[in-house]
Amino acid sequence: MQVQHLSVGIRQGRRYLLGVDDIGFQVQAGEMVGILGESGCGKTLTALSILGLLPPGIQVTRGTIRFDGLDLRGLSEREFCGIRGQALSMVFQEPMSSLNPVLTIGRQIAEPLRLHGRKNKGLIEAQVLDMMSELGLPEPVKLAAAYPHQLSGGMRQRVLLALAMVCKPKLLIADEATTALDLSTQAQILHRLKRINQDLGTSILFISHDLGVISRLCDRLLVMYAGKVLEEGTVEAVFADPRHEYTKGLMGSIPQQERKGKPLISIPGKVPSIEEKPQGCPFAPRCSRAMAQCRVRFPNPLSLSGDHQVYCMRETEYV
Repeated sequence: MQVQHLSVGIRQGRRYLLGVDDIGFQVQAGEMVGILGESGCGKTLTALSILGLLPPGIQVTRGTIRFDGLDLRGLSEREFCGIRGQALSMVFQEPMSSLNPVLTIGRQIAEPLRLHGRKNKGLIEAQVLDMMSELGLPEPVKLAAAYPHQLSGGMRQRVLLALAMVCKPKLLIADEATTALDLSTQAQILHRLKRINQDLGTSILFISHDLGVISRLCDRLLVMYAGKVLEEGTVEAVFADPRHEYTKGLMGSIPQQERKGKPLISIPGKVPSIEEKPQGCPFAPRCSRAMAQCRVRFPNPLSLSGDHQVYCMRETEYV
């Protein structure tokens, strides 16, 4: 998948305010890419734009989204339905509100297969049970007859993963898929995602605010803030040498053994609302190293070693 110059506008009166502002990235075949940032940074809007699921009043105002060579922005809703759930799928953040409370688990997992043309009931049932087993869901026959309220949060999240993967898509988007899960269940979900990537060759776009999860799961990451990408590169490069002050702040907020007993580093201020987003670099009001020009224009990307890029006026100074 290739995203170029993507902007997403939220209607306010007669104008659109940008929740995602001119971002671009790629997800290669078999790759796991993370999007990292605080709540309100535009991560979910980016995912919903790719899937064509933006709610009324929000729309893509600029840019291209190409998937497997196909221009997704040029598709009708009918054409999109032929791709969504089959070649391109998503796991949403809240499993209870994402599952239908009055349908059995088996019927919900089978729905993508039926919608995409599978007719043989026996074959559909076999594929559903196979996927449930593959994702570590216990007693799949019994579980398929259960309803969402009878399952734990972790089990529901694995059901959502089975629903998203039953058609074996080329690209899976996971939006905060491990949020609100206990550490043991989170580890199991991450293990299943890694297996999906390795065994099926599925590319994964993983959206999270959790640095630890991103570091364990992904090959590359984008650091987003207030609708902008501020830094990107391989997980190894960005974690070893974070260059944007926002990325450094995020890294510094992680509890570390060598800082035991000392206060955690925190970033002053908060993410600006869409109405208050400043001109230039959106992080400038919270940045201790901001210069006058940081508040005037957003910098061009500076290429560092390998696949590592940063969008920072201070870093550009030293080149």
